[in-house]
Amino acid sequence: MSTSIDRTPARHDDDRSPHLTRRTVLAGAAATTAAVTLGGEPAAALDLFSADMVAFNNLSSALTGIHVEKLAPVTDALDLKRDYFDWVMKQQRESFMALLQIAKANAATPQAIIDKSQASDDTRYLARSIVLMWYLGAWYEPADLKRLVDARKDAKPAFVPFTVISPKAYTQGWLWRVIQAHPMGYSDMQFGYWTRPPEPLEDFISRTAIKGT
Repeated sequence: MSTSIDRTPARHDDDRSPHLTRRTVLAGAAATTAAVTLGGEPAAALDLFSADMVAFNNLSSALTGIHVEKLAPVTDALDLKRDYFDWVMKQQRESFMALLQIAKANAATPQAIIDKSQASDDTRYLARSIVLMWYLGAWYEPADLKRLVDARKDAKPAFVPFTVISPKAYTQGWLWRVIQAHPMGYSDMQFGYWTRPPEPLEDFISRTAIKGT
């Protein structure tokens, strides 16, 4: 029996914010129980709901505009959120901790996370680096992004160096999903996809509801 899908983003009270909700946490608890029952590593599942990881997911969702359940699903074989968390922590620990604190203090208000992340150069440009990381799978140093802004003020072009974080990050950049294309040299899309009209953007970046729920 097929299930009809409503393409309209859900309008439930606990889904108005793209942040982690009670439903998400319950799903995570179920995943943890399954890991224990099947003999998996429970610590890995529990770590998904550490205060810092939850804050990172909410921070990333607010900055990118992508629903947290799309950006960091509970069932996630690729686990890019862990790779990205570790990367930023290694590169910019002090500024990253400041951004996580902002996300924790404003968990229910995505716009406040965005606004408060702009309070200083340290957090402002790190926030931009995080957005580029999710969309491009590459790391741009915050200091280089600041220099780019300063160069524009002087009307001088500037090249911004970057590092592709990993092959996995390259193929999974959200840029490709938003424009409904694929990176050079890799595609998991069905042959002939280019002959069909693209699906609505909301299908890719927002939470969708199943009819009858």
